[in-house]
Amino acid sequence: MFAYCADILRAAGCAVEIKDLGGGCVSLLARRGNPSVLFNCHLDTVPADPAWTRDPFELGVNEADATGLGACDIKGAAAALLAAVEATSGAIAVLLTSDEEAGDSACVRDFIEVEHGYELVIACEPTNGSAVTMHRGIETFELVFSGLATHSSQPNAHADNALHHAVAWSARAIERMHADSSDNLRFNIGIINGGVKTNIAASSATVRFGIRPHAQANVTAILKELMALLDDPSRVELRVCFSAPALDSGSGVGVYLKRFGLQAGEPVDFWTEAALFAAGGYKAMVLGPGDISQAHAPDESVPLADLDRVATIYAGIIEHGAQRTENQSAQAVHP
Repeated sequence: MFAYCADILRAAGCAVEIKDLGGGCVSLLARRGNPSVLFNCHLDTVPADPAWTRDPFELGVNEADATGLGACDIKGAAAALLAAVEATSGAIAVLLTSDEEAGDSACVRDFIEVEHGYELVIACEPTNGSAVTMHRGIETFELVFSGLATHSSQPNAHADNALHHAVAWSARAIERMHADSSDNLRFNIGIINGGVKTNIAASSATVRFGIRPHAQANVTAILKELMALLDDPSRVELRVCFSAPALDSGSGVGVYLKRFGLQAGEPVDFWTEAALFAAGGYKAMVLGPGDISQAHAPDESVPLADLDRVATIYAGIIEHGAQRTENQSAQAVHP
């Protein structure tokens, strides 16, 4: 996949660097000219859901849509971006990565450790072609419950069953987190795992859950409230799996919206790596083809009209304003 993209980018006049951080974390940085804008696009996907009605790994294209695993999130955007690079001659910088869906983002975290001096980063996630400057953060955790393995017929089996405690906490957490809609908090339990046999009380169980807080949310207070729902905190270990901030670019990107003639979109509930760039000192926004309702869904698709429209937007940014002047290059500072 990276070799395919590298061939296209080199043929379009880009210098290409590929960096392998290990563990499946690979990034490709392509540059042409002296760009002020960096496009960021991850190439990895989630696993295919069993509910797919066709081969998720075979691209299907009809008069209206392109269908396949990752078509919307976000390989359609990658295709639009590659097409825009091929169709233009202006300055361009592209960062392709392989570990966003894996919940690591090591590639982006590694990238922002080094000064690059780009004025703006555009994350190519699905926004229906609008420029989004605010979205939620994401925090994922694992609770490990400890119990005592015993025959399920014993009087103490329920009290010592780690899986029972995990399920009971999950029910309380769901009820509490969705009890007050004014909190506007996105809470999800993704995995509950434990036990070895139906007639054995489970000695251990795990619950993986996540929250998607808005920029002003107090994550520490939310987590404290969830932990207060535990029956016996001494028998539970909390592990942080992934923590990433919300995106709130404020007025800082307004000049770029005006410069490139972009339509500002409403804040979205999903998370993107634009927030990591913003936390690293860059101006950042999200702009890509497709609707987030298609992302991670069976028979995932992206409208061809969206691909064409966003490819044109990307090309316009490349040709009209993405080139840094010598003075801008000399003054560019990335904290």
